[in-house]
Amino acid sequence: MIFGFFALLSTFISAETTTSEVTRDYCSLPDPIYADGVSAADFGATGWSYTNAANWADFVVTCGGSFQSPIDIITSGTTQEAVQPQINYQSKDAAVGYEEANKPYTKEYEGEYSEIEVTDASGSIIRYYAKQFHIHTPSEHTIDGKYYDLEIHFVHQAIQDDEQDCNKVKNKLTVFGLMFQESQSAVDYDVFKPWFDSNATGEVESFDLNDFFQKMSDTTYYHYNGSLTTLPCSQTVNWVVFQQPLPISSTQLKQFQDFLSDSTLFPIKHNNRPIQHLNGRKILKGTAITASVSEIPDVEASFVQTLSMAIMIMNILIQ
Repeated sequence: MIFGFFALLSTFISAETTTSEVTRDYCSLPDPIYADGVSAADFGATGWSYTNAANWADFVVTCGGSFQSPIDIITSGTTQEAVQPQINYQSKDAAVGYEEANKPYTKEYEGEYSEIEVTDASGSIIRYYAKQFHIHTPSEHTIDGKYYDLEIHFVHQAIQDDEQDCNKVKNKLTVFGLMFQESQSAVDYDVFKPWFDSNATGEVESFDLNDFFQKMSDTTYYHYNGSLTTLPCSQTVNWVVFQQPLPISSTQLKQFQDFLSDSTLFPIKHNNRPIQHLNGRKILKGTAITASVSEIPDVEASFVQTLSMAIMIMNILIQ
C-alpha cells in the first residue's frame, strides 16, 4: 500500500509540474454579420449606443434575430428542468486575478478561472471556463415584468480538447445573470471597489466566484437559449438567470449609475438593452446546487494543495 501511495504522489507531482501553465483552446464565436454598407460597429456617438438600441440591427443583422436577449421571464410559463447544475468553481482556494477591461459601455473584469460544467437547454453537459464578468443597470432581464437595480453577467466560454468537440457544442457561451437590489443595510462589495477607487491597481486578487452564489438563500434559476445583449448579438448563449436578488449598497449602485452619465450614449444612466421577444422559446426552471464539493484537486492545483492531499491519503493508508 505504501508503494501505491508513492506512485500516487508521483502522479500528483507530475501533473503539477507538467501542467502548471495551461493553454486553453476556446470554441470560436460567430463572426458579426454586418448590415449592408456597414464594415464595423463601434460603441459611441457615431456607432451603436443605448440611445439607438432599437436600431442595432441596422449595424449587425443578427441583432434582429429570433433568439435575442434579454427577455421577460414569465415564471408561470416555465418548465421544470430535469438536471440541476452544480455551481462550484474548482479553483475555489486559488488566488485568481482579474484585470479591469477598458469598455466604454460597462464595468468589466477579465481573467481565467477553472472549469464549470453546465447542462445546456438540450440536456448536454458542456465544460466552460469563466472568462469575465460585467454589469448592467438597471437589470436587462425582467422576472414577471419586474426590473432590478443591477444585473451582473458571469460569462463562460466552452473549450476544445480531447474530451470536448466545439462542433458538437451548440451554445459556445454560458452566462449567469445575477440580480441586485438596492439595500440600505448592504455592505460594499470589495470586488467592485477597484472600478471606482483611483488608488487601486485595477486588478482584483483572490476573488472567489463562488461567493455570490453562496450568499443566496434561494438558488432558483431560469434557463433558456439566447444571445449576447451587446453587439454583435451572437445567438450562441446558454442563459441561466437567478431569481433571488442580492443586496447592493446605495453608494456602489450610484457609482455604477454615475459611470453612465453621458446622456448621448446612456439614456437616464441606463446600459440595459430593451426586452426582446421570446418567439416561442422554452424557459426551463430549476434550483442550482451551490454547496461545496469534496474532490481531488484538478491538475491546476498548487503544489502545496497537491502535497497536502497526498499526505492525507498516506495517513489513511497507514491507519
